[in-house]
Amino acid sequence: MRPGTCFAHVLLIALLAVAPAIAAPVPSTAAAQGSMRWLHIERRIENGYFQQDSAGLAALGGTLSADGMADGDAMKDQKWGNYYGALLAYRLALLARGDEARAWPFTQQCVDRLNRVLDLDAGSAEALALQSACLALQSNLDPWRSPLAASRSRARIDEALKLAPDNPRVLLLGALAAREWPRLFGGDDQQAFTLMQRSVWAFERQSRPAAGPPGWGAADAFTYLAQDYLTRGEALAARNVLERALLVAPDFTQARRLMAEIVSG
Repeated sequence: MRPGTCFAHVLLIALLAVAPAIAAPVPSTAAAQGSMRWLHIERRIENGYFQQDSAGLAALGGTLSADGMADGDAMKDQKWGNYYGALLAYRLALLARGDEARAWPFTQQCVDRLNRVLDLDAGSAEALALQSACLALQSNLDPWRSPLAASRSRARIDEALKLAPDNPRVLLLGALAAREWPRLFGGDDQQAFTLMQRSVWAFERQSRPAAGPPGWGAADAFTYLAQDYLTRGEALAARNVLERALLVAPDFTQARRLMAEIVSG
């Protein structure tokens, strides 16, 4: 074999050896597209909640069947389909909380869908924290079921905080759970306030939007902390943090109402 031919042969073998590495970015592109799809669904859920559009959220629920959306990585699609189905149910429960008969089924949907997520990923702090919030809402809605629901909620959020102590949504949902639990079963306004402050600080430390799901919660944290400040008689602090909520979500009805209350004195 001539020297030039030998060199070409060696070069061909080397190129074939690195070919899989050259092709490797393709799956990551597909993963990025999948993340963008779920973040788009997240934005639709959040916009519906901010505008208190219960009918629109209910209609969106039909598109969140995990089986119907599995077109790539089936396990991830099932996980995120159920996670966002749970988030949507939680949002509907919050909007209906004045009517236990309407709100309770949504809280149970939330719990059930997150059980499916935890079957796939038992160490998901995001799923544990959201389930804690749904169980806490149950403990507030029905006094007869409070002991069990509050106990399960506390266990879920304790585990989530151990897994992800600096996750802003885990801190947010922990604060909301502590607000919801009846005082007899662990409700603690001071704990809720401290966790909400930590959640806001954690959201503020994020220098850019989340690269992948989930990414929601900042507007909620700012608004709930503003409510806490207002309850404590700190109107200026409430207004300052509420302005940040409205920068994140200008259509957030709850935040707009609270701002009108502060401005009117």
